[in-house]
Amino acid sequence: MILADLFHDISDVFFPPLCISCADVLPDCQDKVFCRECLQNIHYITQCHCPVCGAIFPDSPAGNHLCGSCLDNKPHYTFARAALAYEGIILDAIHQFKYGRNIIHGAALAGLLADFHFPDMDWSTYDVIIPVPLHIRRLRDRGFNQALLLARALGKKHGLDVDFSLLKRRKLTLTQTGLDKKERAINIKGAFFAAHPGRLKEKNIILVDDVFTTGATINECAKTLKKGGANQVAAITLARVL
Repeated sequence: MILADLFHDISDVFFPPLCISCADVLPDCQDKVFCRECLQNIHYITQCHCPVCGAIFPDSPAGNHLCGSCLDNKPHYTFARAALAYEGIILDAIHQFKYGRNIIHGAALAGLLADFHFPDMDWSTYDVIIPVPLHIRRLRDRGFNQALLLARALGKKHGLDVDFSLLKRRKLTLTQTGLDKKERAINIKGAFFAAHPGRLKEKNIILVDDVFTTGATINECAKTLKKGGANQVAAITLARVL
C-alpha cells in the first residue's frame, strides 16, 4: 500500500464520506455522493418527451411527439434536454450549490450530469460547450458561475472544449423566480451578446445551464448565438421543472 492510500484510509475512518442529502455515512461507496435511499428518490428524466423543448409526457401512449408550444412557436435552439427533475433532494442540492456556495454539492451534481446518458445526443457533432453567463455583478456576489462548473464536467467527459468568452451578459435582469413564461421572456430579452462572432461562424454549440424552467433564458441565449453566426445550438441542463 502506498502512502497516499494509507492516508486516504485513515481519513475515511475519522472523516467518513457522507451523503450530501441526508448526511448518512456512505460505507463502501467510493466516489458516491448520495446514499442508496436518497438515490432512489432522484427522478431521472427518461420519459416520452417533445423532441425539441424536451417537455415531458409522463403517461403518453404515443411516444415522443412535438408539444403544442413548439408547434405554435418553434424555439431558437435545436433541442433541449435535462437529466433530472427539479424536485426533492435535487432541488435542495442545487440551492445549496448556487445560493449556499457549496462547491462540494456542485461537484457532485456536475458528476451526475456528466454521467447521464442522453440517448438522442451525438456529442461528436458539436464543436464547443458554452455555459449560460452570469452578469459580472452577480458573478462577483456569488463567486462562481454554476453553469461553467457543469459545462466543464461535460467537456471533460465528452472531450469538448468549454469557452465562456463567446457569450456575455450585458444586462443585470431581475430574478426569473416568480415570473410566468411571458414575463420571463420579456425580462431576459436583449440580456446577452455574442462577444466574438467570428469564432461562432458555422459552429454547432452545446449551451449549458443548471435548471430549465420555461426555457426563456436558453432560448434568448440560442437566439443571440445564432445571430452571431452559430449553426446549431443544443441545450443541456442539469435539471428541469416538471
